[in-house]
Amino acid sequence: MTLTEMIYGILFQPVSTLQYLSREKPLSRAMLVFISVLLFNALVNQAISLANIEELPFSLPVNLLWIFGLMGVIFSVLLLFLMGGFFSLLSEVFFGRANASGLLVCLGFASVPGILGPPLQYAASLIKLPAGVVLFPLISIVWVMILQVMALRESLELDTGKAILLYIVPLLLVFFLLAIIAASFISSFPFAEL
Repeated sequence: MTLTEMIYGILFQPVSTLQYLSREKPLSRAMLVFISVLLFNALVNQAISLANIEELPFSLPVNLLWIFGLMGVIFSVLLLFLMGGFFSLLSEVFFGRANASGLLVCLGFASVPGILGPPLQYAASLIKLPAGVVLFPLISIVWVMILQVMALRESLELDTGKAILLYIVPLLLVFFLLAIIAASFISSFPFAEL
């Protein structure tokens, strides 16, 4: 499969494409696609920031915006590797299935619809369509999340319920840890004893 066929497949035939990707594991192509999506979105988000510069309470130098964008790209790549490893580890512990490199490739390609959110948001802000400014990125995020669940399902050979459970377990862990931190923080105040 060529790169354009993989991108087309992710958008219009995700199940068979994700099965192929998890089996063949074209990691360099997945990283190319993932980083391209991130760089394109950083560029469009910078344009959105510059278009709304009069609404900001303070302005940042343009070079600083690029540094933040590149730091975001580096952080996102590290997060992708952490997600792939963490999901594969959880799957191996709970379900006895692991495919870290196949999952990493599938998660990289699952980001493809994310390229649609920022340009459509920018277009909606230019034509003064307030519903589109919120709706277009939300649709893009939901599409990526659905593809990420499908990536878990196909690369780890799980059923849909287990893939959804595996996807939300890290969110539940973060929520649980934040609740513990908040509870310990609140209990340290003197008024908590009253």
